[in-house]
Parts: sequence; C-alpha cells; structure tokens
Amino acid sequence: MKRFFLMTVLAIVCQTSFAQGFELEKLRAGLGLVYASEIKSVGINLNGAYAITEEWEAAVGFTHIFENNAVRYNVLDFDGHYNFYTDGDKLKIYGLAGLGLTFWKVTIPAIDMGFGFSSPETTSTGTEVGLNLGIGANYALSDKLNLAPEIRFTAMDGSYLRIGAAIQYRF
Repeated sequence: MKRFFLMTVLAIVCQTSFAQGFELEKLRAGLGLVYASEIKSVGINLNGAYAITEEWEAAVGFTHIFENNAVRYNVLDFDGHYNFYTDGDKLKIYGLAGLGLTFWKVTIPAIDMGFGFSSPETTSTGTEVGLNLGIGANYALSDKLNLAPEIRFTAMDGSYLRIGAAIQYRF
C-alpha cells in the first residue's frame, strides 16, 4: 500500500511538471554527502530541483544513510523551496518544507549460544513519514556547476537533523 501511494504521488508530480511545459534549463541534479544527527551516521544523497518560478522550486531527493548499529536508513524527500534571498545568478538562499519518507531496516545477526544452539538472524523493517523543514543555498561555482549546502530537520517519531552539501549540474 505504501509503495502504491508513493508511486501515485510520483506520477502526479511528474505529470504536472511535464504538462506545464518542461524547460531543461530550469533543472538541477546532483550528488552530495550528509550527516544524520540522531542516526549518527553519514550518507550519500542524490537530488534534483526544478525552478517553477523565480521564487519557487520543486525538489526531490534520495538519501542512503550508511549502516550504524545494525540499522540502515533510506530517505525519500519531496520538498518545496522558497528563494527568499537572491544575489544575481551567483547565490540564492531558500527555505524548504516538504515530506520525508524514512525507510529503515534492522538486522540482528544469529548468535551462537553454545551447546549446538544458536538464535536465528532476525530482520525488521519499517517506514516513517515526517515533515521536512530547513534552509539551504545555491552557490554558482561555474556556469554549469552549483554548490548546494543544506540543513534539514525531519520531524516524526524518531526525528533527526541532516546537514550536507551537494554538487549539482545545471542543465
């Protein structure tokens, strides 16, 4: 059910974007590193943003947070950005808000208890939906490359803060 909901939301977002006349020069896509506070681990982030107007952008991102204490996390973000400060084409600072879907997996390895007995390996998975709030910037390194630092808080049961930066290609 959760996958069906996610795929439906993705289809609606894609259809709406392309129905309005997709302009490739308004698109940025990149790769970055993040640190997740409560999870106490680093991860990699794939992200993209599309400028709807001068002030508003739609953004999507996928973050894989590396395993820590037998727990793995993947996060799918759907955000809106509002550019509240602009210094020409060189710097834009924005606030962000959106949804963060956090997928987690815990694997507890088998334990040898001696005398020929061992516990089986157990795995547990789950999904949490949270509200993303944060601030970020887009700093033009060149005509085609962008540095995008960002701080975002995901409010949910087990809230966490992500601090990171990405290098984005501007089409």
